[in-house]
Amino acid sequence: MSGEIRWMIEELRVSFFAQQLGTPYPISDKRVLQAMEQITP
Repeated sequence: MSGEIRWMIEELRVSFFAQQLGTPYPISDKRVLQAMEQITP
């Protein structure tokens, strides 16, 4: 799961700094935070 979150963060960076490249799925800071909350005990 943490590997998935790492890639989500990378895709978020792409969406911020290289928008013309696009991302394979919708990504937002909210989605990353929700994924992180799911693995936090």
